[in-house]
Amino acid sequence: MSKGRCWLEWALLAFALPVLIAGFSNLTSQVVTRSQIPSIEERYVVSISGGVLAEWAFVVGAWFLLRRRNETFGDLGTWRSGNWAGWSFALLFAGLSIASNLRFFPRMGIPISAAFAPRGFHMVAAMAMGITAGFCEELLFRGLLMTDFANAGYGKVAQVILPGIAFGLSHIGYSTHGWLAGVGIMEPTAILGMMWGIAYLLGRRGLLPCIVAHFLNDATALPWIGFFMFKGALG
Repeated sequence: MSKGRCWLEWALLAFALPVLIAGFSNLTSQVVTRSQIPSIEERYVVSISGGVLAEWAFVVGAWFLLRRRNETFGDLGTWRSGNWAGWSFALLFAGLSIASNLRFFPRMGIPISAAFAPRGFHMVAAMAMGITAGFCEELLFRGLLMTDFANAGYGKVAQVILPGIAFGLSHIGYSTHGWLAGVGIMEPTAILGMMWGIAYLLGRRGLLPCIVAHFLNDATALPWIGFFMFKGALG
């Protein structure tokens, strides 16, 4: 793996992925407008489908890339369970992130229990966001990008920090809610990505701990926060 190709992948994930998410989201927004869906809950579910489709499109692209190299997702540790150190570290920071997100619930007038027992459209949103982010983002940013940085000769510190930065930048789309909101999301997201990168290394490049931790993070409080941001009522 050449360093130039490695940085090209970094740039694609950091900048092209959010552009594709924005493009797909615009298409789904047009669908919502033209179909005149009356329920804001249904409009919210449709609105997140753009990001879901974009991330799975990148995973398909990664599959073709690996196929050209005679590699598979398994070579990235996708199906490896890691060890207790990887699980402990990944779940610890997922728990800290979830706890931080739950601080918005009193402001939204939502009971904390709703984050862990979603119903109706929130169940759909939780599964769509959790499965997509957990599998797609961990495969792309931890499995693929960290492995390629390692194969390009970068040390473990760079393998953790550089993909973590790309992970944070890939969430630049939240700047549509204001640059303060965008930076406020990208910075902790980058740090969280770095922590899961450490978990990936601690787990001997077993990706399952990071996938599960990421799923739990994105399937609990975040669907509710996203819904209130969609309504423009988060404050």
